[in-house]
Order: sequence, then C-alpha cells, then structure tokens
Amino acid sequence: MWPFDRLARRTRDPSIPTGRQTVIGGTWGWGRRTLSPHRSRTNDVLETLRMIGDEAQALDFARKKIPDLSMANWNFVRMANQGHEMAFYALDDKERKNRLRDIEREWRDFASRVNSISNAGLDGLIDMLHYSGYFLGAQAVEVEVNDDRADIIDVHPVIPQTIEWELEERNGRQVYIPYQQGQVGKKVSLEPGKANFFWVPTDPDIDDPRGNLVMAPVLQSIDFQLQIMNDLQAVLHRQGWPRNDIEIVMERMMASMPPDVKGNAKKQVDWLTEQYSRIKSMLDTVEPDSDYIHFDDVKINMTQGANGGRSLDVRAIDELVSVQVLNGSKQMGIVTNRVGSTGETESWGSITLKVFTDGIASMQRGSKRLIEEVARLWLRVKGIQAVPVFTHNPVNWENEEQRAQVRLLQQQFWAIAQLMGWCDADYAAKEMLKVDRAAGEISPQVRVSFSAGGGDLGDSNQLPGGLQQKNRGLRPVKNL
Repeated sequence: MWPFDRLARRTRDPSIPTGRQTVIGGTWGWGRRTLSPHRSRTNDVLETLRMIGDEAQALDFARKKIPDLSMANWNFVRMANQGHEMAFYALDDKERKNRLRDIEREWRDFASRVNSISNAGLDGLIDMLHYSGYFLGAQAVEVEVNDDRADIIDVHPVIPQTIEWELEERNGRQVYIPYQQGQVGKKVSLEPGKANFFWVPTDPDIDDPRGNLVMAPVLQSIDFQLQIMNDLQAVLHRQGWPRNDIEIVMERMMASMPPDVKGNAKKQVDWLTEQYSRIKSMLDTVEPDSDYIHFDDVKINMTQGANGGRSLDVRAIDELVSVQVLNGSKQMGIVTNRVGSTGETESWGSITLKVFTDGIASMQRGSKRLIEEVARLWLRVKGIQAVPVFTHNPVNWENEEQRAQVRLLQQQFWAIAQLMGWCDADYAAKEMLKVDRAAGEISPQVRVSFSAGGGDLGDSNQLPGGLQQKNRGLRPVKNL
C-alpha cells in the first residue's frame, strides 16, 4: 500500500463504462473468426491495387506488397519507437521531483499484459498506433474495464476506418459523435460515458474529426512506378538482349528445289515449310558456346537488342518517380537507400534526417496523448490520485561523432560561462550533467588551458573585446 500522504485511494467511479463496445475489425469492419496461417500471393500487384477503391485499404495493401512502402513503414514505425518511460507524480508535486515508484511498478505489470491479441504489450500497441496514424489517418484505442470497475481487462487498438462520425447535439452544442457498426448490425455509440474510447486524428481538416491519409498522394506515384516496372520487364524479356537474326535466302532455296516440286504450288509450300522446320530445329539445338555450321542458303546476323540503338534513359525516369514516391510517403533518401539517386549527399542527409525525425515526433505526440489517457483511466479504476507523464525516448538523428562534437562545445561553453562569471559551478553542472551541484571548482589546469588558448572555441569576437575578466588573472585569448 502506498503512503496516503502522497496519494489517495478513492472508491470505484460508477461513471466509468464497463466492457468493450468496439468489435474486432481486422477486415475493415467484421473480424474473421478463423485466422489461417496461409497468406495468398498476389500475382499482379498493379492490377490488384487498381481494383481497390478505398484509399486506406489501398495503402494497407501497398505497404505489404510494394518494396518502397514496405521500407517506409519499417523505417517510420521502428524509428518512432525507441523505447519510452512512464512516470507518476503526486498531485501536489508541481515541480515533478519525486516519482511514485510503487505506482510505476504496478503500471509496468499492467503494461506488459495489454494488447493481448498480439501478445506484444504496450510496446507493440505503440507500434500499431504509429502505423495507424501514418497509414490510416488516426490513432484510436478502446479501454475495456471489468464489470466491478476494479481493473482494466485490456487496451484494444481500433481501426480508424471502422469509425463513423455523426454531427449531433450534446448539452446545447453541436459535436461529432463516433459510432461503429456492432455485431448485431446496428451502430454502437462510442461517446464519453458509453465507451472508454480515445481518438487522435492525423492532420485533421477544419471541422472534420476523421484525420487525413497523409500517405494518399503516394498511390499515384506507386501506380506509375509499377507500370514502368512492368513495361521494363516486358521490354527486357522481348528485346532487352542481343538476338540472332536468321535469314533464309529464298533465291538459293528456290535454286535447290527439286524439279518435280517447282511446277506444283502446293508442293512448293510443303517443301519450303519442311526446309524451314529443318533449319529451325538445327539452330535450336546449337549450344550457346558452339559455332554455327550451315549452307550458304542461310545467313546469321546478330542484333543489338532494345538498348543498342535507343536513347531512352531508364535511370532518369526511375529517379524522377523515386522522388515522387519519397515525397508521397514522407520519407527521405537517407533512410531509403536513395542517397545520390535523389541528389542527397550524406552531409545534407543529416539535415533531412533531422526533418524526418521531427515528423516522427509529431506522430509520437499523438500516441503520448493516448497512452496518458489510458493511464488516467487506469488510475481512476485503481482509485489512485496521481499525474501520469509518458515520454518517448528521443530519436537520435546524429552520429556518434556529431554528438561528441556537440557535447564538447557544450562543455566549453559552460566552462567559459564560469570563467567569465556568468554562472557558478553548480548551475553549469546542473545544465550539463543534470546534477544538483558541482563536485568542485574549475581546476587551475583548466584555467591555464583556456588562458593559453588551449580551448579551440572559435573567434575572439565571441567574447566582449576578446578579453576575459582581469580579476580572474586571465589575458586575452586569441582562440576565443
């Protein structure tokens, strides 16, 4: 039992809905009762994709079948989930200094058993939410509370495309109410008080709670890309490689034709067909590395194939389409094996990777909000008064060398700040190392190093007049 001076237990809240209102919607509505291990293979991906009328379903199909979108999903989901931390604080702990470790241990036990249908716990649930926000336009969960409101049974991810929104009046206001088709064929309301349903849309339009399919623009580019691949495959199969051009010299064939055949048109056709078949059979049996041996009534030439005399630049077209696919899928060349083909260098790639991780952070804010909503309901069910704070681990977009350089510059900055009298050692230690106080003052060796210009800290104009304080016994530093 936790100390009552930090938090308070309350009685069960009768206003909390119990049970589950949403249905398993693995197929955009009705869930399948039998899940077979068999996964059918799609022969013509382009044709199948064009037959899917719903954008969300088309995107879901594409991310499973098309390499570029499969990579996009892989990159986004895994980079978005670098681990997390859930902290709980007392209501009166405004500065959030003292974490409630007992509650956190109980939460970790709860988090390990949620999302039971995938057996992936809270970590797997977060992956599903990020995928849903990225490909399906929103993140949504329903929390299932047991009948006596003493515990949470599970947290269920909900497919956004199974939710309908109706504009209705509540307490004198026009609001959109979420509904889902139930198993008995009627709509089930998921509004507060009837279901523990939480929803965060992705880039919603004004007065529209549904969210947007941010990946939808990629469908046209993917269609073009697949069509190019199909056309290129056909060209390569038919004309892409050198071929033998076999010419039968009719003049010499007619000269060698038997006299009894020359006077009969039907016999001529039969005889010529027989000679054609003989020559074809002979050439079909020739090994690739064998020489041709034939009479002078047959001429053998070599063609160059489709690429021999054509000016079509397939690479340029591929690069053009690749840029459109990257733009539509919100990816960067640096994370999709496209550095160089899209004009990106590795240096510029670091900048674009930062932009990419910022986009991931925006999606993380949605999952953070949902998990904290789940945590607040969990606290209510447990009768605990506390404040949950969920934090995603940051996505590191810098390499180790870059991080080391930044760290060194920070250390040099706070060293200068102390030497200049701008702050004391305790403040610098707190900012640099997140500790309450410094272990000691700046050593004489450090002072001498900076006085002699040992710190490579940039231009002297960075400090007022390029001078350090005289009362510190320091002289102008040329490297400052």
